[in-house]
Amino acid sequence: MQFLYASLESSVLSELTYVASDSTAGSSTLVVQNAQGFSENDYVVIGKVGSETTELRQIGSIIDNTITLTLAMGFAHKEDLQVQRILFNRRKFYRCDDYDTITKTGTFSLIATEDIEVDRTEGTFYEDDNILAISSSWYKATYFNLTTDKETSTDDAIAVQAAESNHYSSIDSIRKQAGFEEAYGISNEVIGDYRDEAENEFDSIVASVYSTPLTKKPKIGRQIVNLLAAGNLLIKEYGVEADIEVSKSGARMLERAKELLDKIVDGLLKLIDEDGNLIGVRNTQNVTGSNVFGVDDDKGEMFNLNSEHFKMKDPDSPQS
Repeated sequence: MQFLYASLESSVLSELTYVASDSTAGSSTLVVQNAQGFSENDYVVIGKVGSETTELRQIGSIIDNTITLTLAMGFAHKEDLQVQRILFNRRKFYRCDDYDTITKTGTFSLIATEDIEVDRTEGTFYEDDNILAISSSWYKATYFNLTTDKETSTDDAIAVQAAESNHYSSIDSIRKQAGFEEAYGISNEVIGDYRDEAENEFDSIVASVYSTPLTKKPKIGRQIVNLLAAGNLLIKEYGVEADIEVSKSGARMLERAKELLDKIVDGLLKLIDEDGNLIGVRNTQNVTGSNVFGVDDDKGEMFNLNSEHFKMKDPDSPQS
């Protein structure tokens, strides 16, 4: 069983307006400030993407600035809430069952069509419980407009592996770590870039102790990736000049991540998989060496291996 999230990209959102007067739950009428650019049969997102009460609806008709929807709204919406046109209303999920695991090539077959979930920051969710769905399976997701029957090309879609097998943490978890649940100006694509950077840093550092890539994702890995990604996000996106406290929060997260990484490298923290089992360390270790004698009784370290220290002897008095 594999879990998939298809994030909503800003490129499929276009015209933007705002609610002109409060609407009530159960109503199919929405008065907006300016309906120019919106047309009958268009789909609209009412509210900010990722918010719990955000809805996707289709326009039935427009008279002046009054939009009549084909389906009543499930929530009340306040004045000045944004309303944005979206080019598609569904996502189509494809799985490649005859792929090359290196190049991710092969034939991608349609496995599901799901309504776009605009109330999730991570995007549209799909659970693939087919027997062919394994941790190394590759997937693509396209956009689909049910009314016009238009679909984006699978050739343009990026092939990815399932969420739980490909990443230490989710975009939503990193948003929460940074306190950005309502920061809709920071797109999922941007956070995804910070996640990739954090995962690469984590893997690069633990590679000195563990064989990478890790076959299973340790819980401490999720914590560290969250701290690294959120810390860099706070510092780089906002900057020191913009908000001193935000910058300090980001710096503290990075410091905490470094502390945990140092403990892993020093062997004080062990990596444990999701089943509670220790992840095996590398069979070889890096050592450091020196051929320089000290001037006192300590003749210097010949080399060290973690906590074991091997001292050099003076060749003129090897028993001393």
